[in-house]
Amino acid sequence: MAWRPAVVGGVAALLFVRQVYLTIRKKRAESDQNEDEVDYNFLTAAAKEAEVAMRKEEGGPFGAVIVRNGEIVAQAHNEVLKQKDPTAHAEILAIQKACKKLGKIELSDCVIYSSCEPCPMSFAAMYLARLPRLVYGAQAEAAHDLGFDSSHIADAIRGTSQFQKTNCIVKRIVHPEVCKVFWKNRTKVRIY
Repeated sequence: MAWRPAVVGGVAALLFVRQVYLTIRKKRAESDQNEDEVDYNFLTAAAKEAEVAMRKEEGGPFGAVIVRNGEIVAQAHNEVLKQKDPTAHAEILAIQKACKKLGKIELSDCVIYSSCEPCPMSFAAMYLARLPRLVYGAQAEAAHDLGFDSSHIADAIRGTSQFQKTNCIVKRIVHPEVCKVFWKNRTKVRIY
């Protein structure tokens, strides 16, 4: 019966592996729950920024917070009306503040929290800033219901929008000076 110790040892190994698996699974669940709580708290800060925009009548109900290592490094709210600037969106202003404060143009070690699903312009800014994670509250439809609509921007650029809200004509010209500046500097470009 030489096989008995091997079977008993095998069963003990399986029980040990099962216990390790259950421990890892439990810790992962706790971590996910903790992440949800952290996200909720920072999203609350973004919502408070959105309230500031509305209270001060500086823009729409949009707020954003950028977090690095568990600390807020920048926060902003929509200031389109205050600045008379259609690009003064909460996410963009928060990105500008964070980049300035951290002294760099990429935020790959940060998370952005936004009161609402970002418009294409703000999302492009997040993409360019290399933000690896976005947490938002309201969906774009909520902004649309209030009269904010950027869902057809890509279609407007292409001229294919069924509900196009712009009279902007988009035209491309192959211009030798433009080609020259791109070609001439192709080896000098510093990618950011």
